[in-house]
Amino acid sequence: MYQGNEQQKQRPIVVPGEPVGESRFYIPGSNTLKISDRMFATTVGIVRVDGKRLDVISLKSFYQPKIGDLVIGIVKEPNIGGWTVDINSPFLAFLPLSEYSEKRIRLSRDSIGRILEIGTVITGVIKDVSIFSSPVITMKGKGLGIVSSGTLLNITASKVPRIIGKKGSMLSVIERMTGVKLTVGQNGRIIVHTEDSNIVAKIREVIEMVERESHIYGLTERVEALLAGRKL
Repeated sequence: MYQGNEQQKQRPIVVPGEPVGESRFYIPGSNTLKISDRMFATTVGIVRVDGKRLDVISLKSFYQPKIGDLVIGIVKEPNIGGWTVDINSPFLAFLPLSEYSEKRIRLSRDSIGRILEIGTVITGVIKDVSIFSSPVITMKGKGLGIVSSGTLLNITASKVPRIIGKKGSMLSVIERMTGVKLTVGQNGRIIVHTEDSNIVAKIREVIEMVERESHIYGLTERVEALLAGRKL
């Protein structure tokens, strides 16, 4: 298990009614309420600042890591012992240098930053989860590694089982009818292995349908009809 400074790197979790900022500094975003010159959270979530906009992202939208899960991560920062990785969770994950490759590598922090640059998309597996430290991921394994092409899409993590379907039925329909392979991470990220804008747009429609109608019986058939261009 990795122990280090990464265990301290977590995003602030707020509760309804908690002050999150002042309107003279930020523009109120989703799940915030402006009263006078102060902004308050309206849900349990994570504070996210994008430029001048401040949002509270509901915890329901985030992924809770489990050992063995396939995840799609985005490299955030190099560290002397590896990299911190955004896995769409309240906590940043850690990819130790020892889990990057089967080969033994001894590098400086600058060299590590050149191997996996900030913003690099990777596929990995959750190797360890602890209440005392960041989730640890590994890139050792068949099909894991740097994602060098394709399009990254997102879905609410709790909807991932529906986009996969029973025994992979939904995923098979999408891949068969679009002719494109998808890599679906349990953390609510999907790699569409094409850069064809028309296909990506159609798959984005499918994701939106699954988000809206995951509770409806016969969803796989409805997705099939959507991809075939039939009226619903």
